[in-house]
Amino acid sequence: MIAFARSQVGKRYVRGGEGPGGFDCSGFTRRAYARAGLRLPHSSGAQARRARTITRSQARPGDLVVGPGHVGIYMGRGMMIDAGNHRTGVVYRKLYRGLRVARL
Repeated sequence: MIAFARSQVGKRYVRGGEGPGGFDCSGFTRRAYARAGLRLPHSSGAQARRARTITRSQARPGDLVVGPGHVGIYMGRGMMIDAGNHRTGVVYRKLYRGLRVARL
């Protein structure tokens, strides 16, 4: 899952996208988790509801990063990968304020 997420950095944001040419946030996490044998819905809210919140100090690479209407994948050391928006596409970046970490 982690290797897949890293390999998608630079792909464009596509509303409703699940790859390979582009992703939206929940399509990106859905596809990455499928690599680990976990089926997730294509909805950030539905994915968030399946996970339990943990503290940032408990976070491990592969945990979900959840915000209002948004999901990404925690990569360790306070960093995440997500399909942010049309401007950024799939990016590797610092966790920002307003996000929580959740574990499936």
